[in-house]
Amino acid sequence: MRILNFGSCNIDYVYKVAHIVSPGETVSATSLECFPGGKGLNQSIAVARAGVPVWHAGYIGSDGSMLRDILRESGADVSFLKDVDKPNGHAIIQLDAKGENSICVYQGTNGCISKSYMDQVLSHFSSGDLLLLQNEINDITYLIEQASQKGMQVVLNPSPFSQSLKSIDLNQITYLLLNETEAKGFSGAEAPQKFIAYARSHFPNLRVVLTLGKSGCIYADSQTVAAHPAFEVTAVDTTAAGDTFTGYFVAQIAKGASFSDAIRFATAASAIAVSQMGAAPSIPTLPEVEQALKTMTPYSTGHSKQKKQRQQILDYLLHALPDANLQGLAQWMGYSEVYVGACVREVMGMSFSQLLQTRRCETAAALLRETELPIGEIINRIGYQNESFFRGKFKEHYGMTPNQYRKSHSRMP
Repeated sequence: MRILNFGSCNIDYVYKVAHIVSPGETVSATSLECFPGGKGLNQSIAVARAGVPVWHAGYIGSDGSMLRDILRESGADVSFLKDVDKPNGHAIIQLDAKGENSICVYQGTNGCISKSYMDQVLSHFSSGDLLLLQNEINDITYLIEQASQKGMQVVLNPSPFSQSLKSIDLNQITYLLLNETEAKGFSGAEAPQKFIAYARSHFPNLRVVLTLGKSGCIYADSQTVAAHPAFEVTAVDTTAAGDTFTGYFVAQIAKGASFSDAIRFATAASAIAVSQMGAAPSIPTLPEVEQALKTMTPYSTGHSKQKKQRQQILDYLLHALPDANLQGLAQWMGYSEVYVGACVREVMGMSFSQLLQTRRCETAAALLRETELPIGEIINRIGYQNESFFRGKFKEHYGMTPNQYRKSHSRMP
């Protein structure tokens, strides 16, 4: 299996700011740094640094020579890269003190790739080879159709998400790697397990990898669900987190690794990337990942199995509270419903039903304290259909009605 990444090559201008600028606000940047980037370039570097050959195809402008250099130095094959006389694609990145970012992308060379060039590159690949795509170049639908006709496996990372992606036939995709925002864009589903159910029912041959930030990630296909927690690190720059994850996952799949091992390595590599500055420069090598895995611990869970399970249960309720049920939690944790039901009792000290009512009441209480939302809207948000039932549960939990609680605890001015 050979890997072709048809992707963007960007120049990232990173401005350090105290906080991400708000609409109408002007802030002063404390520094400016220039890095090679672009989702395509980052993912090719991640694949190469994971120890797997990758061919990178795309356009670079007259100001983008350093992009070719870093791809080559990282081990990617750049023989298909084409120089054009246009401004290179670039990104303006705000990076705050917590390591969070806000990104504005200008397509430049990435938005004018010709179909004849695409055809010429694809002619060098055949059935069984893998095409890796993101959403930072033009005409990815054409590439998907052509690769599918050739019998190539197609890996799509639909980032940044746009409505045009909804026209893609996901039956032509082998692996879909996406985050919660992108999953909602495709399906409208808020909760991870709802998107997985949507993908299974509409695209039975699709293999999904859903990244959940600090809650880790989930792999799912028609038969299997596997989850992996995030690892504990100090985030410095999250710019290349998703690209590192994607590149390492693809590399592991190309090596024939199991899906569980693939998401484990991808999660570890992504954790290392966010602990270092820059996009492409932060992507680790395979030996670095292998060494780090010996000492890494899951995010906020330490070494205790019970702590890990507790965190999984709480993360599930955080993401799926309105529609939460024991079956969904079992899928999230990757165990049977019987085991998970017993696990909840042991770890949380109550049944799943009692825990769900408690979390819903606690969430309602927070909304009553901190917002002016009507009680009917709060009831919808936390997953109740029967207002009388909610009011009874809330009074049972707090000893007063929701209106009484709001009057005595409100933080609103």
